Amino acid sequence: MNLIDLTIEARGFAPASVGIAVRSIGACFAACHRPDSRILTGIGLLIVTPAPTGQYQFFTLARCLREDERPIDLLDWLETELPTVDAIVSWSNWGSVPARIAALADPERHPHLVSAAADTAGRWRVLPRGHVWHLRQARAQAMPCLCPPRFPVDECRREMPMALLPDPDLTSQQLIAEATAGWRAWAQGFGVLDADHPAQIALRDLNAWRAEQRDAG
Repeated sequence: MNLIDLTIEARGFAPASVGIAVRSIGACFAACHRPDSRILTGIGLLIVTPAPTGQYQFFTLARCLREDERPIDLLDWLETELPTVDAIVSWSNWGSVPARIAALADPERHPHLVSAAADTAGRWRVLPRGHVWHLRQARAQAMPCLCPPRFPVDECRREMPMALLPDPDLTSQQLIAEATAGWRAWAQGFGVLDADHPAQIALRDLNAWRAEQRDAG
């Protein structure tokens, strides 16, 4: 991954934006999970909206796999919940987030996701390592092979027992934190010497909102 990406700064700060984080876990290669033998198990969003007062509003959403669900269910959810905003911000989770979504999405079932994931030169900001070197993602155990010894590879079953998937409630909290951290890393690159820059106002409002969330919780 590139250490810097000059197009991130060139495209500027977009007041209406969303940070997105995904959780994926490793699995048996024979199970042929797309696109790289990793299972998409959760998605978290931080939605940022400018208010008429000049301040910013923040909303968080998350969805993780639960009993009898598949990654396609997560994409169905994201298709309806991902807002149509000027900027989508992500950072690498075992590879590019938009590339993973593009590989898994169905063009007829998820037209909004397909369009967004293809626009990495426009709406979608894929943060390079130079922006997020200090950020860390939570760890999750891989899905073990569930087939018995000497089981034919071509009959491998794509089983995903809930007991072996990351805890959905804890994962939701982690993904929201990661989406927020990525969005913050992006916003911090704008208006560093200008306290009245929209990005700096948004960052201050984010700090105030998070403090309110902690006090309420």
